[in-house]
Amino acid sequence: MRLHTYFLFFMLILFSGCTTSSPNQTETYVVKEKTRTSWRFLFVKKMPTPAKQWKLAQQTRHNKKLKKANKQLDYLIFTWPNSNEAPLAQRARADIFYARKEYKDAFDAYQYLINNYPSEIKDYNRVLENQLNIAVHIMKTKRMRWFFGGYQSPTRAVEEFEQIIRNGAQWEKAPHVQMLIGEAYEKEKEFELAIVAYSVLGFRYPKSPLAEDAAWRKIKCLEKLHKKFDRSPGILDRYLTATTYYLITYNNGRYKNKVMLLRNELYETKAKKAFERADFYATKADPRQPKAGILYYKKMITEYPKSKLVPKAKENLITLQEKVKKMEEKKAAEARKRAEKAKKKGVKND
Repeated sequence: MRLHTYFLFFMLILFSGCTTSSPNQTETYVVKEKTRTSWRFLFVKKMPTPAKQWKLAQQTRHNKKLKKANKQLDYLIFTWPNSNEAPLAQRARADIFYARKEYKDAFDAYQYLINNYPSEIKDYNRVLENQLNIAVHIMKTKRMRWFFGGYQSPTRAVEEFEQIIRNGAQWEKAPHVQMLIGEAYEKEKEFELAIVAYSVLGFRYPKSPLAEDAAWRKIKCLEKLHKKFDRSPGILDRYLTATTYYLITYNNGRYKNKVMLLRNELYETKAKKAFERADFYATKADPRQPKAGILYYKKMITEYPKSKLVPKAKENLITLQEKVKKMEEKKAAEARKRAEKAKKKGVKND
């Protein structure tokens, strides 16, 4: 039995190598894809070639049987992924999902098209536009509507927005997509992440009209953080830096007057903190050593010369200097008395 099996195997190899062709006949080398099967295509009508399968799916779609057409297209892509019809089928699948408002599947289908057939996409911007519409829909859709009307969770769309930017970093609407990322975080009060998103917009797309809006939104986020953490010097410094950046970059911007008012308030806030620090060292830290208060008052006047507190700081500074002068005069007088006593004591001893 085993000998019979070996003999058949040998004959198969022998005859497979003995095929002949005419010398004048032109041979075409074609790589045929191995036919694959899956249980999900059990009830899908199958054609022998990708071209015929594509034609069948087109006809089914034309008859408005979108779900059925989608399965036929899926079979085409699964069976012949490298055929000329595969990119067309994948685009058609994505469009069908989009038409049926199956947005998550539509986004993934468009992404599969971009990842696997980027050079075959003729209207790339339209694909990005559809992905953007889907992401905005996800951003605005309410969850748990049955519970008191539901609630929005804009950050659920951040992953999609970021993917769209990766797909088309130079797309004309890429700055708008980046802006939406910042807005999503800001709406959910994740201000630090919103600040990062707005900063990225200004860095990547400085010439975009939205760059100024992003700089303004960044200032507003820092304002909210400052109100929440009003004792944080780090946030206060970042807040002031953001206003300075805006006024330097957009000196004729739409929000110039508002930013200047905010900057003046911040200037006074920082001046007040410096004044309070000087007052602490002058009156509370060690009243017998007011020189530290003098140093801090001088520093406050130098750093914030236009502050409303400067006159009061100068007045306190003069008072401290007079106090120090009297203390030094008193010390000098006491030193002279001690010297005189010592001198008299020395004379008596002699």
